[in-house]
Amino acid sequence: MSGEKIFWMHVHELSEQIGNGDLSPVDVVEALLQRIDSINPKILGFIEVTADTALAEARQAQDEIRAGRSLGPLHGIPFGVKDIIDTANVRTTRGSVIFKNRVPAEDADCVARLKRSGAILLGKCHTQEFASGPLSHNDFLGTAHNPWDLARITGGSSTGSAASVAAGLCPAALGTDTGSSIRGPSALCGIVGMKPTHGRVSLRGVCPNCLSYDHVGPMVRSVRDAALLLQGMAGYDPADPYSRDVPVPDFSARLGAGVKDLRVGLCPGLSDNFEADAEVAGAFERAVDVFRKLNARVNSLPFDAGARLLHVNQVVIPCEFAEFHRPLYKEHPQNYSEYTRKRVEESLTRADLDEYIRAQREREILRRKVLALFEQTDILLMPALPCIAPRIDDLKAIINGKGIEYSLSLTQPFLTLHNLTGFPALVVPMGSSKKEKMPLSLQIIGKPWEEAEVFRAAYAYEEATPELRTQHPELE
Repeated sequence: MSGEKIFWMHVHELSEQIGNGDLSPVDVVEALLQRIDSINPKILGFIEVTADTALAEARQAQDEIRAGRSLGPLHGIPFGVKDIIDTANVRTTRGSVIFKNRVPAEDADCVARLKRSGAILLGKCHTQEFASGPLSHNDFLGTAHNPWDLARITGGSSTGSAASVAAGLCPAALGTDTGSSIRGPSALCGIVGMKPTHGRVSLRGVCPNCLSYDHVGPMVRSVRDAALLLQGMAGYDPADPYSRDVPVPDFSARLGAGVKDLRVGLCPGLSDNFEADAEVAGAFERAVDVFRKLNARVNSLPFDAGARLLHVNQVVIPCEFAEFHRPLYKEHPQNYSEYTRKRVEESLTRADLDEYIRAQREREILRRKVLALFEQTDILLMPALPCIAPRIDDLKAIINGKGIEYSLSLTQPFLTLHNLTGFPALVVPMGSSKKEKMPLSLQIIGKPWEEAEVFRAAYAYEEATPELRTQHPELE
């Protein structure tokens, strides 16, 4: 099989062909390493490639599978890891010059679980400094570029994970999501990104950003792949205080069940009715129509607390961000980039214990209000983002002809709300803009611990719209 076919294959396709002997893990890793050599300089998806160990692990996986000792569907599947997630004996810089020589002794729990499933670490992926924003630039690592248009951002902060999957450098990657950082880059790069329920995947070994908002999740090319990766990552970790001891279901069990009679909610008040570009709004309406044609029961839901959700975000996130950075910034102020330094200083100034406690109380009340929506619906639909990827040179989101700074204030109404609640949320491609041919993305939100229902809905939409997934970025 040609390398070109390999690097556009999905995880489940690779798994099937590795399992039946049509491909070997060595074939896959070799093809991807060649692809990285050719394409990575253009996009900077990977900042470190573990070629030798990946090939050694591929040979071991090949021998085990041929001997009938398969570890499951992820055995022999290569994956990338965002550079704020620890990897044993592989540099994990957290995107900062402060940690340029940091080499952890142990894998993060999520990485360790994937390795025990037979997955193969391919390398570390670019991230914004300390995962601290929605952009693509890093003064220490350089700038990641969107594979669909190299002049545009990938989104942040799982910049390299999104770019690498979209560009065919790896079939899967791990990202983190505090306010948008799995779903934002996935949306802007036209891939699938899943933020599971808070506590579903351990945060042990992941650099903190805002721990009560932080999530780890998969970034892949299809819904089925997202379910497979989450299956390998999920599980209780008693060493992580945020981990929850809840059963891990078969996340793939309801794929193909369809959405007939599924209650699908539309709730623009949840994002405080923030404006989206007309192309995004049009694509979203077409996506909703797909669910109607699949015989889902689409209904509109009122919600009057969207503004309060945003306010709580603006209190809690700076306080928790400041808690991690206060001692580090005191010791290394000169080693922070201008962008991150400004955010740290603003967070240190805003951090107020009394206000934080009050906001956390209100957060729980608001979470219950959002949960109450699910008494009337099974899933919620909304656009992932209000715009296409901005250009690197000006960072302006174009929304109905207006240029607006692409910042956390723009992404929070659409994405960060679901970090506040901790509910599972997935993004899936819903077409592209007509003129720029840049990805547009649909977001599907579910009840806590109901990732399988989110996957069910997303898979049905994906299967009903194959025409939206026929193109790849032209990078040769």
